[in-house]
Amino acid sequence: MSVLLYVVIAIIFLERAEIAHFIGSVTAVHVAAWVVFGYFVLGILMNAVSRSKRERFTMTPVTIVLAALAFVVALG
Repeated sequence: MSVLLYVVIAIIFLERAEIAHFIGSVTAVHVAAWVVFGYFVLGILMNAVSRSKRERFTMTPVTIVLAALAFVVALG
C-alpha cells in the first residue's frame, strides 16, 4: 500500500509541476497537493510521538524534509 500511495503522490506532484498530465482538473491537483502536505505534517506529528527511538530520531527529520518539499510544490 505504501508504494501505491507514493505513486499517487508522485503523480500529483508531477501534475502540479506541469511535467505530466494525468489529472484533468487543475483545481483538483491544487487541492490534492495541499492534502499531501497535510499528510506529511500529520506524519511529522505521528513520528514525533512514536515510542520507537529509531522512528523518532530517523523518520521525524525525514518527514519534516518531505513536508517542506511538499509545501514548496503545493505553493507552485
